[in-house]
Amino acid sequence: MPAFTLAPNEQIILLLRRHWLRLTLKLAEVGILIFVPPLIYLLLVFVWPSLMQNEGANPIFWYFALLFWLITSGFLWLAWLDWYLDIWLVTNQRIIDIEQRRLFNRRVLACGLDKIQNVTAKTGGLLATFFKYGNVEIKTADETSQIIFYQVPSPNVVQDKILQAHQEYLRNFGVPTQT
Repeated sequence: MPAFTLAPNEQIILLLRRHWLRLTLKLAEVGILIFVPPLIYLLLVFVWPSLMQNEGANPIFWYFALLFWLITSGFLWLAWLDWYLDIWLVTNQRIIDIEQRRLFNRRVLACGLDKIQNVTAKTGGLLATFFKYGNVEIKTADETSQIIFYQVPSPNVVQDKILQAHQEYLRNFGVPTQT
């Protein structure tokens, strides 16, 4: 079952994920662990050579090394899955924030474009400035109060597109009256 469904005349304007650099840094952070078993093996060969010459020690060591690599690859998969399943959508009627919190825990927020009060793009830090990514904060007038697009590419362009979609929505559907 999908996390959300689009209304009959609703069209997707933007589909966003975190910047690819954020995924790359997370994968590199976990991926470095792949080199731990060979380094431990080399250390044991040079520090404790009699242990590694034992016929039973090598298979046991590599068994645990393979187990370690399996667990590490699981963490790599979880990092990619978290990046892939965190999605922000801007449609011609609303903004949808889908966040994968844990493996089996997903949060979906939606806010109509008529509820937008302010949109702010923020870029901070050397990497974010150089690779042009940042946060887009959307202040709303409903119970969600704020939706943040974290570490998205070209936050200023995203801000402009959200404001254009907001203006287009108000032009097409008008501002609802309070009763």
